[in-house]
Amino acid sequence: DRLRAYAVRRFFSGVCTIISLKVKVCGAPDASRPLLLVSNHASYLDVFAIGGFAPISFTPKREVRSWPVIGFFCVLADCVFVERRPTHMEEARRKMRKRLNKDKIICLFPEGTTSDNRSMKPFKSGFFSLAETDGPEEEPLPVQPITLAYTHIGKQTLLPHWFEKVAWVGDDTFFDHFWRVLKLPSVACEIVFHPARILPHGGSRKELSKECQ
Repeated sequence: DRLRAYAVRRFFSGVCTIISLKVKVCGAPDASRPLLLVSNHASYLDVFAIGGFAPISFTPKREVRSWPVIGFFCVLADCVFVERRPTHMEEARRKMRKRLNKDKIICLFPEGTTSDNRSMKPFKSGFFSLAETDGPEEEPLPVQPITLAYTHIGKQTLLPHWFEKVAWVGDDTFFDHFWRVLKLPSVACEIVFHPARILPHGGSRKELSKECQ
């Protein structure tokens, strides 16, 4: 497991080097294990930006599993491939709980899709139920919010109408977009790890979701 975690972190860090993704960080992942990270979601680059800091299991959509290279490393990282339809939520929750029971870190993007780097979509509270406890004797799950933003391409401030250079939108294939990212001089990203939250027994997952957002 340690060798696998090291390989995955090196992969994420290596991709950041290859695409000149320069990450500025404030704070760090909480030392608690297990740990649930929740972040706004601006681009598929978020995974590379966050994944180099600790062995993290992300929650990509199911089709990512079949992508060359990236899908392989997602499997290696013990990611939970999620089918977004409500009928599959319980299955995904069960798989996430299994990872957390092994004292792992899971990272969620509760918006459910990417936003425009200027504002966030409302957080979906469904998976925050992982932080709910059945009684005061049950160990609570720390939930740590992350703020992530892309700020520059090269030395130029990333203006709103340029954001498609970073975010995969429109009709491009993934590899067409990634190829264009490779041609950029560099991309600057800022990440803030905020203090972890604990949902008290009997607390509301919806209130925790709003607080993290």
